[in-house]
Amino acid sequence: MTDREITEALWRRDEAGLAAVMELCGGRCRKIAGNILPDSDAEEVVADTWLKIWQSIPPNRPESIAAYACRITRNLAINRYYHNKAARRRPEALTDWMELTENPDLFETVQAADPTAESAEAAETAAAIDRFLRTLPVEDRVLFVRRFVYLEDTDALAQRLHLTKGHIHVKLHRLRKKLRQMLEEEKLL
Repeated sequence: MTDREITEALWRRDEAGLAAVMELCGGRCRKIAGNILPDSDAEEVVADTWLKIWQSIPPNRPESIAAYACRITRNLAINRYYHNKAARRRPEALTDWMELTENPDLFETVQAADPTAESAEAAETAAAIDRFLRTLPVEDRVLFVRRFVYLEDTDALAQRLHLTKGHIHVKLHRLRKKLRQMLEEEKLL
């Protein structure tokens, strides 16, 4: 099935569309989740990905079902990672809380950020990164996306791109430096 056929099947609520997505993207989604989480959590995230795709089409009509599935997997995996690493789940957080309750002067008032300003800034930054990626040669763009979107480790990248690990590190350093410079010029950093 093509991306359009899969999307249309999902739009009609045909389970064959979901089966096609699972067949097409299953390995890739497991790899992305596995790069971020331990195996047990990664499998749950992949299962949540299929549910999220089923729930989000309609109203969404992604042009690339693979990119859509990978993005959902990545976001769910990162959210699960932060959920697992949250301070309240660490044993030492209990002593921190006890210390704060015994010493109320340690509490700080935190102002709630304006969510509309944050989302506008995030959209502006995303557009700037898009422009940055368009300026890169194909090899650098692939390297950047595979490392920072798909979160592949540098060993896998070196093997896939037939480069040395040191070469990968240098390229990534230079790419981050260029991106930082561009974001600073556009006053986004």
